Amino acid sequence: MPALRAMAELFTAPLTLICPRVVFDLCFREVSDRHVDTTGLPLTGPHPLPGSLRRAPDYETLAAAIGAVDVFIDTLAWNALSSTVIRPLVQRLAPRTTIGFPTEYGYDFVVPQADLHAADQMFQLARLFDPALRIESYAQALPIPSSVRELARKIRDEVPAGKKVLVVHADTDWAQKRWPAGRFIDLLDRFLSRHRHFVAWVVGMGHEELNVGRAGDRVFPHLGLPLDLAMALVGTGDLFVGIDSSMLHAADLARVPGVGLFGATRAATWGFRFGPHRHVEMASMADITVAEVLGALEDLTEEHVGVPAPPQRRNHAAVQPDSPRVAVLAAVAQFVDLARSWHREQPAADGAGIGAKALRLHALNFGLWHQEDAVRRDGVSDREVAGGKRAIDALNASRNAAVEDIDAALLDRLVPNASAPLHTETPATIVDRLSVLALRIVHTNRSGADGERLATLEEQYADLVDGLDRFLSRVVDGLVRFQVYRQFKTPEERSSCALSDDRDQ
Repeated sequence: MPALRAMAELFTAPLTLICPRVVFDLCFREVSDRHVDTTGLPLTGPHPLPGSLRRAPDYETLAAAIGAVDVFIDTLAWNALSSTVIRPLVQRLAPRTTIGFPTEYGYDFVVPQADLHAADQMFQLARLFDPALRIESYAQALPIPSSVRELARKIRDEVPAGKKVLVVHADTDWAQKRWPAGRFIDLLDRFLSRHRHFVAWVVGMGHEELNVGRAGDRVFPHLGLPLDLAMALVGTGDLFVGIDSSMLHAADLARVPGVGLFGATRAATWGFRFGPHRHVEMASMADITVAEVLGALEDLTEEHVGVPAPPQRRNHAAVQPDSPRVAVLAAVAQFVDLARSWHREQPAADGAGIGAKALRLHALNFGLWHQEDAVRRDGVSDREVAGGKRAIDALNASRNAAVEDIDAALLDRLVPNASAPLHTETPATIVDRLSVLALRIVHTNRSGADGERLATLEEQYADLVDGLDRFLSRVVDGLVRFQVYRQFKTPEERSSCALSDDRDQ
């Protein structure tokens, strides 16, 4: 987009643009009114636009539609595609001058390939004519028609006053770019539960039902809209999260702060370039965790959107900070994703903060789960069972100590109201239950068990997270208190019962 805007200013003769109709109508009509439609041809790449039928290239007809050419500029920076589908067209057009990136056949003027963002790479074509050009001067939002902008404004006006909008784009017909819908739902549940002043819009050409989570009443689908209206909605948002797509680029040009998810493609080439952003990039989309995306969204929200101050807390001798509650909930939010990743790499939970203590407890439960699995295997000898039982006892002792350590740290930081009613279940015992439930969810998923069982476990997990959040909030508000319950379960703190002497050895 910036490169073509710049070249339209540089040339006195009008540009003829060879591209799909939908791209011309959406992006390039402001550049030139001369257009040759390639909808459905391989010229548009291996993945035709939704609703576009594939058709074989008829280069003779295409060349006749274009007519005489003085200068042919190939904007494709990939040799394989240019050599396959552009070269036959250039041969038939026989232009006086050719310009492009390095290819097998070569051009009269060649722009060197460089490890740049795709927008910067293409902008080198414009700088070939004027090296002083700056891409930022041409990187404005898409030229959406005024009637479409007005419709987008009306949709935005329906959002209650004071609410902000997170725009979400999840759909793609390229499987390697797809992030699981379940993770998008989990992400929205977590983000919207923390930010009551946000609602979410889901845009795109697909049919992803992302409004089925706990926060579903604040998730509004705007799917299947005309592309210009969908991108206009993106431009009116306060925050964006999505996969590598044209919606991401629309957010970038409109300077909407956004988080881009990258697995099959490189963020350095196809990610945000102009607006505030974070990229979450892994070897595959399946490796991207909800916790990583949520953390990136939280960073942008704090830095560029602005977060309302938390409600005024009741003053019990002194106002207690909310950070211990946030640290515990942030750790719990990682339990499922961490359990998945720990099947590929060694668990690590370093640090001395309350959140780190919760993650250490989760790592102990992870080890305990698999140690118990090991002694249940068929064919395990009595010696192995005995050794495994001692390992389980040691892990359980560490687990109990970790629970007590979390509660003690929370008591030290929160200083509950001494006159409030006592809650006999402690925050750390709830964290422990969540850790075990997260492990059950992960292993149920890995075993391919029926979806109904998994849905039940996930619902229970969500209920327990909400319960922990409410409990900690009530402690902070001085409405309830708790205390550390010492379990004295280490071997040194227990004595053997006489009945054990009569048991079979």
